[in-house]
Amino acid sequence: MRLPFGVERLWHWRVSNTTALLRRLSRQFVDVDEKEVELELEEQKIRHRPDSIDELVKTTKFNKRELQLLYRGFKENCPNGIVSAEKFQEIFALFFYYGDSRIYSQLVFNTFDEDGNGKISFEEFVQALSILLRGTNEQKLEWVFDLYDMHNRGFITQQDIQSVTKGIYDMMGTNVEPPICMTDINDHVNYTFSKLDRDTDGKITLQEFLAGCRDDPAVIQSLDLFKTVWR
Repeated sequence: MRLPFGVERLWHWRVSNTTALLRRLSRQFVDVDEKEVELELEEQKIRHRPDSIDELVKTTKFNKRELQLLYRGFKENCPNGIVSAEKFQEIFALFFYYGDSRIYSQLVFNTFDEDGNGKISFEEFVQALSILLRGTNEQKLEWVFDLYDMHNRGFITQQDIQSVTKGIYDMMGTNVEPPICMTDINDHVNYTFSKLDRDTDGKITLQEFLAGCRDDPAVIQSLDLFKTVWR
């Protein structure tokens, strides 16, 4: 499955710019006081009950040092130890000031907010980051599927694709060169849905989504862009 030019550009733009946000949230510090990190985590337990660094080593693909770096960066951007949807949108807006990032930032926020409480904890952040940076291609594609499956129904409709695509277009704004017109947007929605809805039942299941994306070298190659967050 080969994506049309406008669609492929949308996909690469979305992945590469999502990594910019993740890099901001996971900013690394060279000097990390291990005892200070553990103490801060202990102090947070009363309010947020975060997992210890040692526990997160077991449940993520990061080592202890990496988690300490991530925690310091997380706390730098989010001193109270959690990220609200408003804060998440605020950080997004710093990168996408030329467009309206509210819709797309909320969609990304929802994929990180695993328990649906309207806040992203450090645990939720590193669990999602572990998948995007160190997960298999299938795990990364499952994350993308969850982004489109905004109602958590286990399938994607054409309206879901339309909503996500519109969110991306709004975030890109009108100053992107070369510009992407509404024809590109509509072509993206129609093309993607027709290719992925293999049994033509009006919805795309996770299995259909994975099968369709695995067949597209451009999609698989773009997944490697998530690795740039850690560089």
